[in-house]
Amino acid sequence: MIDAVVARIRRGRAIRAVALLAWSMTARDALAQTTQPAADPNANQRCLNCHGQAHIAQLSTADRRGMIAMAPGESQPERPNLQSLFVDSAARMRDVHRALDCAACHPGAERLPHPARLPPAQCASCHVRAADDVIRSIHATASTRAGVASPTCADCHGTHDIRPKSDPESKTNPLHAINTCGGCHVQHHGKTPDGLDAKRVIRGYLDSVHGRAVARAGLVVAATCADCHGHHDVRPARDPESTIHRTNVPRTCGRCHVGIEMVFAESVHGQIALNGGGSTSTQPAAAVPVCSDCHSAHEITRADTPEFLRDIVNECGTCHADLYRTYRASYHGQVNALGSLRAARCSDCHGAHNIKRVTDPTSTLAPDQLADTCARCHVELKRMSRTARENFVKYRPHSDYRDRRRDPVLFYIWLYFLVVMGVTFTFWGLHSIAWFVRGTLDHRAHPDPPHAAEGQPVYRRFSAWHRWTHALVIVSFFGLTLTGLPLKFSDARWAVPLMRVVGGPETAGTLHRCFAVLVLVYLAMHLIHLWRLRRGGQSFLRYVFGPASMLPTATDWRQFKQMVRWFFGRGPRPEFDRWTYWEKFDYWADLFGTGIIGGSGLLLWFPTFFCTVLSGYWFNIATVVHGYEALLAAGFIFSIHFFNAHLRREKFPVDKVIFTGRITEAEFREERPAQYRRLKESGELERLRVPPAPRWLERLATVIGVLALLVGALLIVLIIRAGLN
Repeated sequence: MIDAVVARIRRGRAIRAVALLAWSMTARDALAQTTQPAADPNANQRCLNCHGQAHIAQLSTADRRGMIAMAPGESQPERPNLQSLFVDSAARMRDVHRALDCAACHPGAERLPHPARLPPAQCASCHVRAADDVIRSIHATASTRAGVASPTCADCHGTHDIRPKSDPESKTNPLHAINTCGGCHVQHHGKTPDGLDAKRVIRGYLDSVHGRAVARAGLVVAATCADCHGHHDVRPARDPESTIHRTNVPRTCGRCHVGIEMVFAESVHGQIALNGGGSTSTQPAAAVPVCSDCHSAHEITRADTPEFLRDIVNECGTCHADLYRTYRASYHGQVNALGSLRAARCSDCHGAHNIKRVTDPTSTLAPDQLADTCARCHVELKRMSRTARENFVKYRPHSDYRDRRRDPVLFYIWLYFLVVMGVTFTFWGLHSIAWFVRGTLDHRAHPDPPHAAEGQPVYRRFSAWHRWTHALVIVSFFGLTLTGLPLKFSDARWAVPLMRVVGGPETAGTLHRCFAVLVLVYLAMHLIHLWRLRRGGQSFLRYVFGPASMLPTATDWRQFKQMVRWFFGRGPRPEFDRWTYWEKFDYWADLFGTGIIGGSGLLLWFPTFFCTVLSGYWFNIATVVHGYEALLAAGFIFSIHFFNAHLRREKFPVDKVIFTGRITEAEFREERPAQYRRLKESGELERLRVPPAPRWLERLATVIGVLALLVGALLIVLIIRAGLN
């Protein structure tokens, strides 16, 4: 459509703006009171006898010169646009000036033959006010610059076929206004006076809600260029008298959007903007948002589209940077950044056009209104007691756990997790590095024995119950991590693509809760296992403190010190029993971490239920605790645990024992020498002997293990990348 507009404009102009403006500034006052005579049909017919002939443009130069008055020896250059000589008599009869003689606009035409060059049409002789407006407009200013073509009256209104604006064929009718204005701006301006790309402006308008209403739906009530910029007194946006100057934008938009203008005028933004700042305002009027800030100027879209709803938060953030930052760190902001349309946005809580100060009783965030505002989304609040509603609204949506002054409780919780993560990853990271170095040196001196050699006895290390429990741990942990990490790092560039992989925010939320239920299942399975062990006939003391106990003991401390000495080549490697000290650490860390993550997750899952007994501020605490405990768990499992279980040299690339439940005799003697001797001396070893694992199970274990390692490594890289940004 733009190209078609440009093609129309490129056909040229017969009259330049400079000539019109120069004439109008000198002659408009003298001619303002001129009384136009009624049209003389005979006089007009005399003009049409020549100019009403379509072939006038095809006449030879000599024939055309014979039709005009020229002094002897006078030369006249050829017209650049001969087609302008033709006047369509049928169009002339529909022209708004059809009651005027030709000579009323073309002085000198009443005497035939008339001079070779007649003065420009004297529009200002009748349209004084319009001429005054044009002289003050940006078009008049542009005409004074070299190389800039400014529009004339004929360019916008036509010449001999001028129609009223209400006529669908008029160049100023809303159906054609974009062609009239857009063609000129595309043709002659790379940039608008305000520095905007002209072609992009026109395309933006055509794709906007206004442009679509005109160009596609044929609505003549939608805003066109002149409705916003003015008709003749067009001024740049920086001019305080311009209709599109930011102080005048609400009034300009309000010509059509009357109801919204009334609401906006009562808002905190409207009061500052319309009162020029005012004595009670801390901001100048130029600093507050107006219609074009939130809805844009030319690329206006429907306010209920997904794109607008997701982006409006960013618009608010351009002014309210601190509130924007804390909002983006909240659950609402995180989900919104990932593309959800269900999470509360700024306008859902504060209002859109009716934003008012919290101290205003009619504000949506006033104490008496706040619970009702929250209940728009959390509909359960409508049926809950007054106490529950009061507790719920104590949640602080703009809390900042990094600000000790504003949120000391959250700050120290956050600091606690920073210290715990720092100590944990430093200690176990050094432990893993030292283990890797010592293992490499020992391997060079003594190559690893062939653990999987044919014919070796194989023993059961884990029962089917253990393996199924661990399988649920794997599935739930990876599921929770994949659906939770994009939320934790919603501002990271990889968050949105990863969220799409898991089905989007809503689907990911449902999956996250399903995986949380799996956590409860494997916890129940573990409790059942412990109960079955207790009923196995062994004494309570042996059950709690025996060699198969998961409780940390003095032996673990001694073995840790032996391990450190082995790292530095100062002694042999310790002889472990069923459980090592790092496996016990993993167990208790997972147990406590699951309790912390699970408890805080339940608070966030059922906020309206827990607000019957807890203050809403606990939801702020739960958000920090849940996110950082989960981050600690994910980071530890995918780095330290994976190294201890799979990446150390003697197990690389996968320790298949947790998948097959079997361990060879060579591995048993090397890794658990104390347990191996104890079971052999007691005669229990033979009872644990089982057939080797099927080949398909070995292969499946390798595939699952390698896949888990790759996914875990990728997630660690994404976490580190997000942390560095």
